[in-house]
Amino acid sequence: MPQIRESFYLLYQTALLPGFKVIARLWWLWLFIFSVVLVKNMIRYWRTLVYRKDMRWVLLEILIPREVRKSPKAMEQIFSQIYSLRNSAENWSEKYVEGEVTAWWSFEIASFGGEIHLFIRTLAKYKNIIESNIYSVYNDAEVVESADYVDRLPAKTTDIYKMGMDLFGLELALGREDAYPIKTYPEFENMEEERSLDPLSNLIEVLSKIKKEEQLWLQLVVRPVDPAGDYQKKGRKLVKEMKEKTVGKAKVIGSDKDTVMISRTPGEIEVIETVEKNLAKAAFETVIRYIYLSPRSIFNRNLPYRGVRGAFAQYSTQNMNYFIPNIPTRTMVWWGKPPFLFPKKREEARKQRILQSYRNRALPEEMLIGKIFNSQIFYFDKKSRISVFNTESLATLFHLPSFLVLTAPFIKRVEAKRLGPPAGLQIFGGEEDVPGLKVSEGNKNGK
Repeated sequence: MPQIRESFYLLYQTALLPGFKVIARLWWLWLFIFSVVLVKNMIRYWRTLVYRKDMRWVLLEILIPREVRKSPKAMEQIFSQIYSLRNSAENWSEKYVEGEVTAWWSFEIASFGGEIHLFIRTLAKYKNIIESNIYSVYNDAEVVESADYVDRLPAKTTDIYKMGMDLFGLELALGREDAYPIKTYPEFENMEEERSLDPLSNLIEVLSKIKKEEQLWLQLVVRPVDPAGDYQKKGRKLVKEMKEKTVGKAKVIGSDKDTVMISRTPGEIEVIETVEKNLAKAAFETVIRYIYLSPRSIFNRNLPYRGVRGAFAQYSTQNMNYFIPNIPTRTMVWWGKPPFLFPKKREEARKQRILQSYRNRALPEEMLIGKIFNSQIFYFDKKSRISVFNTESLATLFHLPSFLVLTAPFIKRVEAKRLGPPAGLQIFGGEEDVPGLKVSEGNKNGK
């Protein structure tokens, strides 16, 4: 022991101490570097706030025809078209001068006393594109611009309480790596019509059963992923690891060389192929969030907490992916859970945050400086989790309910058959802002 102490002391005197002194003398350099990074991030965050403030949004309600006989594949086509609208800041000017951020959308199902409505929130400049895409696959549907239903109730929880109401909110996330898919609509379909299922049937049943005074809102906030980003890299790495686990070497009798042997069970082959298929389609960063509002006299927390979660359980598979509640976003806090302090205040902060996030159709802040500025005393903004779903998975979770849904009378529908989109419907609103579309000066001036 004395020798060890002497050796450590000698190392400290000859190497560590001089190094610490050099670092201490260069404190001004470290402060300068820290300041540059901080200022750079603050400028970027400030410019993104300005950019977001200038965004103009519209809420579109989809009125469903009396009978929908198309599978969710029709909705998958719409998600694929939306992915093609992806924009991103590509250079210094777009990042630090314009503050450009990737556009996002919100697909929502809301139940007002059991009457179900479907909405899409989009940038105003994409309104006509979304309408045209819907009309092209759902010919008899009708799309109308709607007032935002969230404005029917106050923006602050304290004002909601004054109305004699309370709320419960929760976000759902994937339980495994994003590359593993959930159970999607092809697995719900069957050649025999009477055995086919609509993937939304369970959720629609839950939403239609609430009482007249209750409301239940659910949203999927989606943003196209970077095709060269972490999602694809992590997914390919996962596939590579799964393949390597089932590859080994064996000696061949009469030979000095090793032979590569691949030994995979049918289940392992299915998983690898399914993950690769999942990665092959366009994908979206997604937050699934829902809120239940009700008068206190009939407030039933089990309805959203267990009912909605139960509806999402049908998309789970044992060897692929499944949904879990994102517990830090749940508007329930107990004394028995860490950090054991101020449970009522923390619960109230969660309620206000999830209400605010729902109203804003918010995705988690990507920058640390944004998380700090967006935090509250009892709620640091790091709770929300992004999951990644491809177009097939999203179409499973959101589409126009088909004739297979038994609660059809409870869904807001078109009263008359639609003949087709209006003649001469403008497709592009603000064409110069649409990704991939170049407009010449002559065209801009109407020449």
